[in-house]
Order: sequence, then structure tokens, then C-alpha cells
Amino acid sequence: MYERLAERERIARELHDTFFQGIQGLLLRFHTATSQLGKDDPARRIFEETLKQSDQVMLEGRALVLDLRATTSEQEGLPTALADFGEGLPKRGPCDFRVVVNGAIHPSNPIVFEELFKIGKEALSNAFRHSGAHSIEAELNYERSALRIRIRDDGTGIDTILLHGHRDGHFGLPGMRERAQKVGAHLDVWSRSGAGTEVELRIAATVAYVSERNGSGLSKRWRLWHGKQPERGPDEKEHVRS
Repeated sequence: MYERLAERERIARELHDTFFQGIQGLLLRFHTATSQLGKDDPARRIFEETLKQSDQVMLEGRALVLDLRATTSEQEGLPTALADFGEGLPKRGPCDFRVVVNGAIHPSNPIVFEELFKIGKEALSNAFRHSGAHSIEAELNYERSALRIRIRDDGTGIDTILLHGHRDGHFGLPGMRERAQKVGAHLDVWSRSGAGTEVELRIAATVAYVSERNGSGLSKRWRLWHGKQPERGPDEKEHVRS
């Protein structure tokens, strides 16, 4: 996983230092050429529209580069990341949303963090956009043997979608399963019409958590940046956001 992370950072660095710099220089030349055209010149409008589109493409490209460079050390932790994402989603009517944490929070390996966060984002997006729920909850259980994440709602349910594996033209559920498989996690989805949906993700602690035993640099940085988490019993709950 760390080799993959290093390779991603190398690709992001190369894209920023060579490819994007070259494209930026090319766009500057187009800007210069466009400014020399007369205001009534038909070609000027075409160039201006093209430059606007290229600006959007550059923004999307830079966002992809930032995503390539994202690591756990740049995040505030999985519970806070999910809470911030859920609160930023548009609400279709009144809906109570909260994130609950059981156990002492452990920093995650960066590749694992990314996949778990994207699975959580997909589950939360589906709940907010399609379920019509009055209550949505993300529960994270930091156990000694495993990390368990449950995202549940009291909405309309997706039993028909589960029956067919996915909805026509939408591949959110298969994508979630593929991401879980990539990091060795197990994904289960329960749903019943009118009784809501629950997504449960389980991944072994040896894969999910940054090892404290070997003094990992990521773990040390996490402790320095976020402060050591207080120990809590397995039955204690921390309400991150309500």
C-alpha cells in the first residue's frame, strides 16, 4: 500500500511539474493570440469559449492531482471526514444526521482511508438523495480485531436494487463492493421496503490501522497533529456530530 501511495505521489508531482506547467504555457500563448484579434473577429469568440472550457479542464485536472496526493495525515480522521461530508450534502426535507464513534479512534493506513472514505461517501450520498429518510447515522466501531462501519437510514429501502445488483445506469453498489474488495474489506447491505437500509463494512485491524508497534511515521504525525485520543471502553460512545 505504501508503494502504491509513493507511486501516486510521484505521478501527481510529475503531472504538476511538467504536464500542467506545459499546458499553462500553451494556454498563455492562446490568451495572447486571442487578445490580438479584433473584437468583431468571428474567430475571437471561438477562442474565448475554448479558453473558458480549458480553464474548467485545468481545474478538474488539478483536483485530480490533489486527490492523488491526499493522505490520512492531511485528514482530520475518518469520523470527522464523514461528518463533514454528510453535513455538506443537500437535504431533501428535515433529516437528522449524526456520526457515532465507539472505541478509541485509530489512524488509518492512507490507501485504506481513501477507499473506506469513498465507500462511506457513496453510502451517505445514496441515503440523502434517494432514501427520503428522517434519520441517517454513520457508526464507526474501532475494535481490537477490526474496524466496523455502519451507515443506516430509516428511508424507503433499496430491496429492488439489491435483487438486481444495481439500478439501471447506476453502479454505486458494485463500485462500493469493488473498493471494499481492493483493501480486503467485507461489505454487507441489508434493506427492506419501507424499513430503511444499512450498509456495514468490516476490515481487519491489521489492515485498517496504522501500526503503533513499529512507530510508523504516519502514526507519529497523526498523534502530533491531532493529539492522542483518550482511551474509551468498548461500550462508550463519542458523538462526533449531531
